Amino acid sequence: MAKKNSAEAPPEHNTETTTQETKTTAPPPDIEVHARPIAPKGNLVGFASVKFNDAFVVEDFKILQNDKGMFVGMPSKPDGNGGYRDTAKPITADFRAQLTEAVVVAYQAAVEKIQEKAANLAPPSIQKQLAEGAEQAAKDNAARPAPAKVAQSAERG
Repeated sequence: MAKKNSAEAPPEHNTETTTQETKTTAPPPDIEVHARPIAPKGNLVGFASVKFNDAFVVEDFKILQNDKGMFVGMPSKPDGNGGYRDTAKPITADFRAQLTEAVVVAYQAAVEKIQEKAANLAPPSIQKQLAEGAEQAAKDNAARPAPAKVAQSAERG
């Protein structure tokens, strides 16, 4: 039996053949976030769903706040050992920062929208009501004719 020279072996079996991998960088994903603020429970202040490129949705991101600011907790499930395991997570620090920024901006916008609705539903303050009442009374008084003065000498006689 003759030994095959590695130079004679087909390319797929040739151990000396090197392949060059070309890495292409994909454009950053289009991220659409829907945030749902909740009444705070500890440091949990809301939840978010994230849609990537109008093609893929990941739900149950946790929006958390602590002394250092807001951050995003990844969707997770119990691991059976009393802890939790992330079911989806960013691979790079750059993408984690981009995702966190998008979620925090969406959360802040949702909170502002709720605050606007609440402000529109709230009755005006007492001071504002008093000021409006005084203004209306001044208008009403200006619209009335002045009472006619009766001469005092005519009354005595």
